[in-house]
Amino acid sequence: MASADDLLVLLEVARSGTFAAAGAALGIEHTTVSRRITALERDLGSPVVVRTARGCALTEFGRALLDGAERIERTMVAVGELSGAPGHPGAALTGLVRIAAPEAFGACFVAPVMARVHRRHPAVTLELVTATRPLVQGVGADLEIGVGGPASSRVEAFTLATYTLGLYASDDYLRLRGRPRERAELVGHSLVYYIDSLLRVTDLDLIGELFPGGSVQIGSTSVHSQIQVAQAGGGIGILPNFLAGRTAGLTRLLPAEVDVPLTFTAVLAPRVLRRPAAAEVLRELREEVDRRSAELRPA
Repeated sequence: MASADDLLVLLEVARSGTFAAAGAALGIEHTTVSRRITALERDLGSPVVVRTARGCALTEFGRALLDGAERIERTMVAVGELSGAPGHPGAALTGLVRIAAPEAFGACFVAPVMARVHRRHPAVTLELVTATRPLVQGVGADLEIGVGGPASSRVEAFTLATYTLGLYASDDYLRLRGRPRERAELVGHSLVYYIDSLLRVTDLDLIGELFPGGSVQIGSTSVHSQIQVAQAGGGIGILPNFLAGRTAGLTRLLPAEVDVPLTFTAVLAPRVLRRPAAAEVLRELREEVDRRSAELRPA
């Protein structure tokens, strides 16, 4: 008969894609993961995992075991919650939860959620990978957040939040170069934004639409660097209102004319591969976004 512990190891291998990553999530050595899988295959009399060039994949028989393994995991979580120490409801949640998100959203919204979840569930390890890139659902993340829609219609995606971009400049820059009173007066001003040749998110390719014939004079792949450049008087930044609006030394320009709506979309790992701890992170993140919606879309 198969061991419940070995089935839970198989579940983590399915989620992580390699023995090493599964071991890291479970807090055990990758050699222990290998031994557990070997024991499971011996007990069941059939292979459950095949090695590939990119790690490992489950056999058809191995995939058939996942539903049962998830039921075992849910039962263990429920038992742990019932027997958890007072003041620590849900302390049984464990494992690794990895979130991939754009830099600004990750810092402003995901980071405080991670801290809150870890305080409530200290056995959960959380990782945040920040990058402004298309949604690909292939970075090994439980929850991937990006601007715009996913690259594939085959993934499960939903709108997490809408937000807006605006124009911002420092007082020093405006004294030196003049304050534009309408969009036509932006001609000749220095623009601070992403590097066009490195911009991979279609929804952020806005220069041609907002400033026909214009170009970026100071570019960076980091929105926080763009903020610093604008603060230092380098130019007019095209920045998320939820970040620039609370940054000292920046003044918003032409809010009635330039208020670009964009969407943060979330992509989840396939249903059978989700961790209970990941569901808790998603619940907390949705609450954070709802509570702070006025920051994302200021009037």
